[in-house]
Amino acid sequence: MYEFNRAGFGIRFFASIIDMFILIIPISILLYFIQGEFSIEWSDGYLWDIGYVIYLTVLPVLWKGYVIGKRLMGIKIKRTDGGDVTFTNMILREVVGNGLLVLVTLGISLLISAVMVLIMEDRHGLHDLIGGTYVIHTR
Repeated sequence: MYEFNRAGFGIRFFASIIDMFILIIPISILLYFIQGEFSIEWSDGYLWDIGYVIYLTVLPVLWKGYVIGKRLMGIKIKRTDGGDVTFTNMILREVVGNGLLVLVTLGISLLISAVMVLIMEDRHGLHDLIGGTYVIHTR
């Protein structure tokens, strides 16, 4: 296994918050054109979920493991062998590990992942294990 300076829960959490705020504006504008009114209420539809999953799945492959929040926080996603992530890694990580598994377990897997990242030495969450990834510090 390739050794990294692994990122912990706090920095990963703040990177996710940054990404959510960055995406609020363009998705809200898109909803305006679709629904005819400006709203940040995304619970009625799946546009937010679809947009966020595409962002989290495609951008790291194109940008060598980064999304905007992770880049700003100085962390990135790598494969466990040290290589750059692929679409397969990111689909397994985000769609299966952070999506389907969370739905099937009614959110319990998300809590387990958070605890794993907080207390495990290797800082793997369930989604990292499923996707074959780590989140590492780049600074």
